[in-house]
Amino acid sequence: MRGRLCAVLGLAAAAAGCGGESLADHQAKVAADPYALTCEDLARQPESSANQRLVIHAEFALAQEPVLKQRVDKMTLNRAGRSIYWALTEICKRRDPSFKPGEEAVEAVRQGDYLVQPRPDSWSRPERWWGDPANNPDD
Repeated sequence: MRGRLCAVLGLAAAAAGCGGESLADHQAKVAADPYALTCEDLARQPESSANQRLVIHAEFALAQEPVLKQRVDKMTLNRAGRSIYWALTEICKRRDPSFKPGEEAVEAVRQGDYLVQPRPDSWSRPERWWGDPANNPDD
């Protein structure tokens, strides 16, 4: 009986979130401060579109940090945001779920450790995908 009670209490505590904070409260905190994003938030992405949006909003908010302005100017905001996401996921591979990887990810992108490369030119020229030479004046 005691074992079941401990299991139920453990599940209730997990559902409430870290330190008694509800998931909704945590998500509001991350929305206000992207540095509050945790590795657990990244792991929860597949569970709902709300979790996915939370991470996407945080990654692009981090990409707009002033220390990354030169990167964004060279790469575009989209590539800088995707670079932040790559850094967040790589950093979280070796961290506790409660770890907040934002600062480390921003610094890694600033230093050039995780930079998403631009798409090949052919990706922005759909006629190349179709293989129709009449639509491809460059060939």
